[in-house]
Amino acid sequence: MQTGSLDPADKRRLGLFLVVLALIVGWDLPILLPLRILVVVFHEAGHALMTLATGGEVLAVSVSPDEGGLTMSRGGSRLLILNGGYLGSIAAGVVLLRLARSDGRGRPMLALLGLVLVGAALVWFRPILSFGFFYALLGGALLVLLAARVRHQVADWIVRTVGLFSLLYGLLDVKSDVLDHGLQAGAVRSDAAMLAEATGVPALVWGLGWVVVGLLLVLRLRRHIF
Repeated sequence: MQTGSLDPADKRRLGLFLVVLALIVGWDLPILLPLRILVVVFHEAGHALMTLATGGEVLAVSVSPDEGGLTMSRGGSRLLILNGGYLGSIAAGVVLLRLARSDGRGRPMLALLGLVLVGAALVWFRPILSFGFFYALLGGALLVLLAARVRHQVADWIVRTVGLFSLLYGLLDVKSDVLDHGLQAGAVRSDAAMLAEATGVPALVWGLGWVVVGLLLVLRLRRHIF
């Protein structure tokens, strides 16, 4: 009697499920802190790129060890810039998962991601000699080194893990900032709170809107991602 075996697509889906499970179980473990900060970088990069896309100027980007981030800009569309953060981290996750679906792309993608981080450190992260500057510079260099040293299969799964984490973190960060911290007196203003001040639309609506957009992206591209 022959036993059935999983085809490559089913193996990939099973692997992604196990990665998601591991990330959820170990969400708050210190070992995942570098990944959490990386997604904060994606978030701030979303603000920075939207600033440039709407004709503004990026003055400085910073991230901190406690997973905080700040993008200082001049000009551009404030409405779109504020939307760029959460949507940026969600979109980064979707794009990484989409591109990593084809085996063999992991190493060039790791190298590209690493070079982008190094470039961001040199151009955007200020002040120099800050935590964010060294994180982006050394983290980018590490990714380039991994791209040159690890096997294609390992690189593929590193990219998939980063993509999954960015997607999950982007969606759950909306809950944390908008639904949890946003309801606490004296909480740091979130992007949603600043959008509410600027437009009169409640922060909850903005937060839920980002979650809906993220879920729609996943549903729209699920065949290409999973």
